[in-house]
Amino acid sequence: MKKWFWVLDALVVLSFVVVGRDSHGFVTEWGETVRVAAPFLIALAIGIVVTRAWRRPLHLLTGLGVGVITLVLGMLLRRFVWDDGTATTFIVVTSGWIIGLMVAWRAAALAIANLRSRRSHA
Repeated sequence: MKKWFWVLDALVVLSFVVVGRDSHGFVTEWGETVRVAAPFLIALAIGIVVTRAWRRPLHLLTGLGVGVITLVLGMLLRRFVWDDGTATTFIVVTSGWIIGLMVAWRAAALAIANLRSRRSHA
């Protein structure tokens, strides 16, 4: 899993877009989904590089750092490059989803690793 951590982070972003579009009654078309996700996926890639996430991909602070960078840069790109909205409620919901889930899946992975470690030592 450590080598594939970025896939889970990308799934966090994509799941946010798909669920958000569905909750607003939009048809989930791949082209539009990619367009909406693009600023956040670009920001995710930058966040992974800036935090050097590959060094400690499962560390909770890595998830927090990648999540915050993804959120902030994604919103800036969405607003100034894609010329899309960044309403306060959108920012709040996006923050909870992206940052929360990027930390949460790491916490779950660490908990599973700890359980496996305990079982192998017992």
